[in-house]
Amino acid sequence: MIVFNGKYTWNGKSDTGQKPVSWWPGSQYLIIVDISTEKTDVVMLKPILVLASDTKELYSIHKRYQDLIIGVCREFNLEVQKVLWVRYNRDGKNEMKVAILKWVAGKGPYKVFDLKWRKVMANERKLVDAVVLPLSLSRRSSKCN
Repeated sequence: MIVFNGKYTWNGKSDTGQKPVSWWPGSQYLIIVDISTEKTDVVMLKPILVLASDTKELYSIHKRYQDLIIGVCREFNLEVQKVLWVRYNRDGKNEMKVAILKWVAGKGPYKVFDLKWRKVMANERKLVDAVVLPLSLSRRSSKCN
């Protein structure tokens, strides 16, 4: 089931009392898919798949990417540890990296996470190719028409 497919934007302001993704406006292309609805007989450790790519507009979130992940999870009511977050670099080699978030400190809504990136594994790449990339391609072709 598609949860979100489009440009995710933030204005750099705190309207809800929560820390915004960034204090400067920016955006990312996001595709969020709940893959647990496809296979109800299998319990998945990470049932939510997110494919994210930079829009190259406004502020780049590259240095504080964990704030984007936390903000998106908060907005869409997703558990951070149950999300397979894949960063897709559309420039050059179509490189994909998977986010590894580790809780460091904090309580309640004020948690601090350490972010590391690793290469996408073959089974994850296969899942992205089968489930998410067709959605990405259809979005791009609809913008060209």
